[in-house]
Amino acid sequence: MDNEIMITNLYNDISMLRNQWNNNQEKIQRLRLAKIEIANEQGTLSAQKRFLSEPDLSPSHWAGKHASEFLNIRENIEQSYINMTTQQVEAILEEIEGEIARLESANHGISSSINSKNDRINQLKTT
Repeated sequence: MDNEIMITNLYNDISMLRNQWNNNQEKIQRLRLAKIEIANEQGTLSAQKRFLSEPDLSPSHWAGKHASEFLNIRENIEQSYINMTTQQVEAILEEIEGEIARLESANHGISSSINSKNDRINQLKTT
């Protein structure tokens, strides 16, 4: 194949790789912003946990079977709330971190490919 055609093909490859690299960078930026927003909301949710036990229902205010059932329901809601604000949100944050790492790794590989294609272009230009 003619060197000029090979060089043109390499430049086209580099252009596509740069577009992919840029798309990955945009995704990484959006993921980082989402992670920050989710972490902030996690803090807000945690701060709102205190409302789960309001109003305080002491035995002097409410007693009996219905009070006991209500307190059990309230405890279940509190456990679900804690699970949501800690375990589930942490799992989402870890998933985001994993995707960021995957995209950064992909971009590292893309950068290496671009460099090797540029090296090949320089070789072809000198021959």
